[in-house]
Amino acid sequence: MSLRQRSAKPSALRFAAVLICLASIAFPLSGAPSSSPTADEILAGVDRALFLESYTSTVTMETVEPGSQPRSMTFEGKSRKDKGTYLEITAPARTKGTRFLQLDGSLWMFNPKAGSANALRLSSQDSFQGSTFANADVGKSQFSDDYAPQLAPEAKLDHPELGAVPCYVIESKARSDASAYGKIVMWARKSDFMPLRMEYYAKSGLLFKRMTLSKIRSFGSITRPSVMAMESLDKKGTVTTLTMQAMEAKDVSLSVFGKNYLTR
Repeated sequence: MSLRQRSAKPSALRFAAVLICLASIAFPLSGAPSSSPTADEILAGVDRALFLESYTSTVTMETVEPGSQPRSMTFEGKSRKDKGTYLEITAPARTKGTRFLQLDGSLWMFNPKAGSANALRLSSQDSFQGSTFANADVGKSQFSDDYAPQLAPEAKLDHPELGAVPCYVIESKARSDASAYGKIVMWARKSDFMPLRMEYYAKSGLLFKRMTLSKIRSFGSITRPSVMAMESLDKKGTVTTLTMQAMEAKDVSLSVFGKNYLTR
């Protein structure tokens, strides 16, 4: 082999290496890590982590505020993501039988003890049964209906139960004036989009509520936080805690989601 041939070989190898590098940029290997999720994908993951397509549930709600005795309620619920949510109070005895129907963005209440055959439409922004949750929070089947997300810088959340958790952070802004909040900031665990904290802003931009989600457990076909504690930041010491006692995937009849069923 001549000297010229020997010197040409390394040049050919370098040229081939450049071609391979360019090809890997244009056509990534299947085993290469995928790009970071979009804000819409993260919010969809939060919705999947919290809600089933159709299910029944049992939930207790306890509100604690300074100077008052804790107030507790238990609800039986029936929900369909494509329709809405029906709730009925089963305890305490004084409000047992009161029913709620979340339908087409509105919450209706019917109290058979009130002596009226008509359901009452509730304001979406008002407190639900004296709690720190708004009426609009009741029967929520997915956040993406009402809020448009944007990516915020990733962060490590100091969670009271799980410790330091790497999270995606999204700022979900109201799609319309009908939404109860101007913006909700969400921390979702990077490993599975499990929501661990949410901060709620008024339309004025004021942060006034914070929710911590904890006690992640399995309910058959879904694993989700079973405890959601909503803290009021303008009423110091006031917290409402929702505890999911049971949740079961079930095909709920469409007949449930009508005012005839509510006022029966």
